[in-house]
Amino acid sequence: MDKLFVYLTDLSGNGAYAIIFGILVACGLGLPLPEDIPLVAGGYLVWDGTLTWFGTFLVTMAGVLIGDTILFWIGRNFGMRLLDPRRKKPFFPPDRVRRVKAYFRKYGDKIVFFARFVAGFRAVAFFMAGAMHMPYRRFVLFDGLAALISVPVWIALGYGLGHYFGDEISRILGSLKNFKTGVSILMGIVVLYFAIQGIRKYLAAKKAAAALKS
Repeated sequence: MDKLFVYLTDLSGNGAYAIIFGILVACGLGLPLPEDIPLVAGGYLVWDGTLTWFGTFLVTMAGVLIGDTILFWIGRNFGMRLLDPRRKKPFFPPDRVRRVKAYFRKYGDKIVFFARFVAGFRAVAFFMAGAMHMPYRRFVLFDGLAALISVPVWIALGYGLGHYFGDEISRILGSLKNFKTGVSILMGIVVLYFAIQGIRKYLAAKKAAAALKS
């Protein structure tokens, strides 16, 4: 993570936009790269004058949404084949797929929104949104709304770190990692809360239906 950040913050010119964009698209496709690092690096490069606020926002939003969209359409077109439990190497772990399917049946829109804030959950959720034929307009709406929150926050964080710590920013990446973990845990708690509420409603409805039959 440290090396990736150092590499990105050493970039100059328009090439910085292209590389940050490419990394964000790759992150959206589920590759094991930390999405927050190119976003924070973008904010740092805004601080040192290499990039502009407007350009960085446009490029990072485009990278995030295009990566998510590609993964969504992979799920839409190849989801059932890739999720076949008989495959020797499933695209995603079967237990994770089962959980996400259950969540989608109850909270489709909310899952897409909150998944953007949970790194380990994001890729499988967006893939499943496509595999379960969620309307693309709804997918990009809720993913976009979440990105409008997360992307500026990470960029602003990078700018603030540059402003207050300057060239010593690489020394505090450990704290950044802890911050990201805290955000992921918080979003996981929110998703769990909605899941519990849904289960309670389902059990209550089932109990009421059984009472009517008797």
